[in-house]
Amino acid sequence: MSLVTVARYRALTGDATGTDPEITARIEDATDRLEERLDRPLRMAARTEAMYPDQMGRAYPHAVPIMVADGYAIDGWSLTGAWPWPWFDIVTDSRLAPQITYTGGWVERTANPTATNRLPIHMEEDIAWAAYALGHPEPASAYPVGATSVSLGDASVSFGPGGAPLPNRSGIRWSRATLKYVYQRVAGA
Repeated sequence: MSLVTVARYRALTGDATGTDPEITARIEDATDRLEERLDRPLRMAARTEAMYPDQMGRAYPHAVPIMVADGYAIDGWSLTGAWPWPWFDIVTDSRLAPQITYTGGWVERTANPTATNRLPIHMEEDIAWAAYALGHPEPASAYPVGATSVSLGDASVSFGPGGAPLPNRSGIRWSRATLKYVYQRVAGA
């Protein structure tokens, strides 16, 4: 299931070129790239993960928002509940994490506009524009990307207050709002 429809892609980007299968493939590629960047699966599905509870007894699944977690209480982006006593593997002398099954992730916005787990608009826009960038690569420029001033005498290049952007050959830029969803390890490995 795609998180962004071809119709929404066309509405957001204004791109009228390309066939539906080509655009769908680019949307899937953009979604995969965002999942890799965030270190989170985005599409809603049932998953089983090994999770170590933290000191407060909370476990943090990768896929959010969490919709179903039988036997556990959902508290925002974490799970609470009665955890089995951590036991150790005698062979490797390491603690084993409980395997937790839950359903989490986002659904496409227009299919169910009242869903509590519909994809945030900033992620939808980022995926659409990333798919656009994958189909319309930027031509090489004589000037460095992000430069605010370029001089030929003594070869000077100045960048804005954020400095030079990181190299990105695909031309994809993720918004700050989307990058706030990067997975952060809280407990365990």
